[in-house]
Amino acid sequence: MSLTAIIMAVVGLIGALLGALVMRPIARSGGVTQGVEQASQTQQVEQAKATVQAVKERAHVEVTVAVDSDAELDARLSKHDRAD
Repeated sequence: MSLTAIIMAVVGLIGALLGALVMRPIARSGGVTQGVEQASQTQQVEQAKATVQAVKERAHVEVTVAVDSDAELDARLSKHDRAD
């Protein structure tokens, strides 16, 4: 090997090491960003499911209350009365 080839190999090796040192934090931050985005999407899905469940429960309560007579509603609410 000539001196030029040896120098170019050393320069290439140093460049590769520096590139790896510089790119590793960038790649890791990219992974963190993807994790945050995925967690955000998962949270949005869970919130949407909870919202749908709450709407269903509220509709059920409204239907139940609408069907009850005044006497039945009074009886149901009196279970929750506290003695003052």
